[in-house]
Amino acid sequence: MRIYVPFYSRYGNVEQMARAVGEGIEEAGGEALLAYVHDPCTPAEVMADDERWQKTYERLTTEYPEATPDDLVASDGACFGTPTRFGNAAAPMRNFFDQMAPQWISGALEGMPGGVFVSTASLHGGQEATQIATWFPMIHLGMIIVGVPYSEQMLIQTKSGGAPYGPSHLAGQQADRDLDEDEAVVCRTLGRRVAELAGKLSG
Repeated sequence: MRIYVPFYSRYGNVEQMARAVGEGIEEAGGEALLAYVHDPCTPAEVMADDERWQKTYERLTTEYPEATPDDLVASDGACFGTPTRFGNAAAPMRNFFDQMAPQWISGALEGMPGGVFVSTASLHGGQEATQIATWFPMIHLGMIIVGVPYSEQMLIQTKSGGAPYGPSHLAGQQADRDLDEDEAVVCRTLGRRVAELAGKLSG
């Protein structure tokens, strides 16, 4: 099973999550294809005022292929990663979905399993709201929403990120808190579940 993992990350936190999701996909025998959602909305001069953001963006756009709707359609499942912006996905991820009118019209994504993983600066910074908001375009596209059930015991134990709606990460006010093992476990569980479900749906 080929599972697409398009993600947007400003400082590398969502990238860490994407890698852990990919590990779960591979644990289930799937192929994880990580792709970076580019940021067409931010002028270069604005990014230049934030050297850390600029360096991360340059690295990510070099290390990962650019996410495209065509590559999504060519996959068997998907996990979308985004930081939270006021209880919603970041603008680049929303723009990525906004490009999918042809896939919506054709029904190309109908029946595809998919999940969402998110990162926030604060513990109650809209993690679950962002995941649910990102489900809306997925549902319009006909995708099957995949969460993380409480058979994953880490959901009960975690004191940072992780919810039945999907993996989440507490990055901190400076966005410099690395993914901890509790959060990584939930990420791997989502990747594994999406790959396993994609295999079942393919027969």
